[in-house]
Amino acid sequence: MKFYQVFEDDNNYMTVYFDPDEVEDKRGDDDFTIFTTPQAYASDWVPLELSIKACDSPPVIPAISTWLNYLVLHESAYKALEGMLGPYGEFLPCTYQGAKFYLFNPLTIAEDLDAVMPGSVTKDDGLLASIAFDEEKLKDTPVFRTKESYICIYCTEAFKNLVEKEKLEGLRFSAKLAHV
Repeated sequence: MKFYQVFEDDNNYMTVYFDPDEVEDKRGDDDFTIFTTPQAYASDWVPLELSIKACDSPPVIPAISTWLNYLVLHESAYKALEGMLGPYGEFLPCTYQGAKFYLFNPLTIAEDLDAVMPGSVTKDDGLLASIAFDEEKLKDTPVFRTKESYICIYCTEAFKNLVEKEKLEGLRFSAKLAHV
């Protein structure tokens, strides 16, 4: 089984983000934009309005993307991935100009499953230089994060294959699991 690091495809799709002032106004805090350690927000979640901009990309809204340490799913991506992702995090409703979106907050951490291979983690100037995962311990976990880098989202080949099968565009998958 292969693992991948998940990135937004900002070369071909617009970039999604949240206006920090709106987050502060609606939530009374902006903790989920600052803290990278996993925490659940569903119990007190207030739906937020997404912002989407084209930097150097064509003006195409992605079906699925990333924002910080979250996945951002258009309603079509949510419908296709809800069953696979649901047990491994929470879906937080959002909107963009009346369209339904969901922020997926991955709450599964590889170390909590004892799924980081012993001795595989190395760092170079504080950046993750290498990491390896135990296939057996993560075989049923489509997306996860690691304590070594909470802002990274990792996935299994099964997740990548489903995204591709459903033609949910907006992500890039890299077999390179480290930062350097």
